[in-house]
Amino acid sequence: MEVAENTLIKPTVLLVDDEENILKSLRRTLRRSQVEIVTATSGRDALYIMENTEIDLIISDMRMPEMSGAEFLAEAARLYPNTIRILLTGYADLESTIAAVNEGRISRYLNKPWNDDEIRQVVEENLRSKLLEVRNQQLSEELVQKNQQLEILNASLEEKVAERTEGLKQANRAISQGYEHMVMLASSIAAMRDESVANAASVKAAMAEEIARQLNMPDEEVSAVHDAALLSDLGKMGFTDQMLRTPYSQYNKDQLQLFKQYPLMGEAALLGVPQLFMAGVYIRNQFERFDGSGFPDKLTADSIPLGSRVLSVVRDFIDLRMGKYTGTEYAEKQAESEIIRFSGSRYDPQIVTLFSSVYQQFSTDRLREHEQLVKSADLQPGMILSRHLLSSKGMVLLKKGFELNQAVIGKVVNLEQTSGENLDVYIEKGATSV
Repeated sequence: MEVAENTLIKPTVLLVDDEENILKSLRRTLRRSQVEIVTATSGRDALYIMENTEIDLIISDMRMPEMSGAEFLAEAARLYPNTIRILLTGYADLESTIAAVNEGRISRYLNKPWNDDEIRQVVEENLRSKLLEVRNQQLSEELVQKNQQLEILNASLEEKVAERTEGLKQANRAISQGYEHMVMLASSIAAMRDESVANAASVKAAMAEEIARQLNMPDEEVSAVHDAALLSDLGKMGFTDQMLRTPYSQYNKDQLQLFKQYPLMGEAALLGVPQLFMAGVYIRNQFERFDGSGFPDKLTADSIPLGSRVLSVVRDFIDLRMGKYTGTEYAEKQAESEIIRFSGSRYDPQIVTLFSSVYQQFSTDRLREHEQLVKSADLQPGMILSRHLLSSKGMVLLKKGFELNQAVIGKVVNLEQTSGENLDVYIEKGATSV
C-alpha cells in the first residue's frame, strides 16, 4: 500500500531580495526542486513571514536598503537558529562576508550572477536533512502498514520489515552527518577568489592529516589539522586578482603587509563556527617559524601549535610545487630539498623528517593540469573557458564553460587594445571542440 502524497510536507524556502526580477528569476530556478517557495523584498518583511511560517532555508541578498543581508541573517540566526541560511551577493566584500559568517552563521556563500544548476544543488544539499526527515516519515508509515498486514504477508513480511528498518538506519545516519558541510562552505568561499586553491586543497589536507596521525595527535586534533589545511587560504579573499597571480617573492611593501594579515583574516572568518575553533588557531599560526622569526605572534619551537607546524611544511611544499613563491613550479625533489634546507629555522625538524617519508604517497603532478592561462593572441575557436572571464573591475564578461568562436576572440583582442590591460583567459586543457 502506498502512502498518500498529501502526508508529505515539502521544505519551505524563503527568498529575500529588494529586486522583484531577482526573486522571480530565483523562483524559476527552483521550480524543479521539491520545495515550497515564499518571497520577501526586505529583511523586515522576511522576519514577519518567519513569525507565521516555518522556514527551512533562506536565500538572502547582501545589499538591501534599511536592513542588509548580514543584519537580517544575524537576526534570523538569533530567532530561528535551526533555519539554514545562504548568502547571495553580487560584489566581493570581505568585511560583509566575514560578518555574515560570524553573525549570521551562513551555510553557503554564492555570487551573482549565479549558475542555475549550482543553486538547485546547493538548496537540495542543504535541505538533505529535512528531505530525509520527510523520507523517514514515509518509511515509518509504510512500516506501520506492513505490520498491519502481518497475517496476510506472513513469512515474506519479516524480510521487507528488515529492509525498511535498514533504510531508516541509513537515513538517520545521513541526517547526523552535518558537520562536513561547514568545512566545504568555507573552502568554497576561498575557491571563489582563486580556483587553483580548490584543486590543491584536498591534496594538502590529506598530506597534513597523514603527518598528524604519524605524530599520534588525538583524533580531534587530526581533524582540525585536516580542516586547517583545507581552509588555509581562506584569508586570501581580500587579495586582488593581480595579487593572487603575483609570486610571493615579487610582492611590494603594501602587498606584503596585506599578505601578513591573511592568516588573521582566515581565523576571524571561522570564529562563528565552534567546531572549527582549533582549525582557526592552526591557520592563524601557520606562518610562525621554528626559530621565532615568523608572524603574527613571533612564537618559537614548541610554543607554536603542533598543527600549525604541520601545516607550514605541507603548505610551503604545495606552494613551491605550484610556483607561488617565485613564479617557477618546483619539481617534487627540488621542493623537498627546499623544505629540508630550512629545517630547524622555518620548520620543526621532526615534522620535516616525517614529511620526507610520506609526501610521495600523494600525487602533486596535476595541481594545475586542468587549465592553462592563454594570451588573447593565442586563442583559437573551440577553446572552452575554465573560469569566468573578468574585466579589470571584476565584471563577468564571459561565463565559465563558454566555447570561444572567432567573433568573440576578436572582441577580446579589441577590448585589450582599447583598454590597455591584458585579460586573464583560462582555458580547459584538452577540451577544445572540433
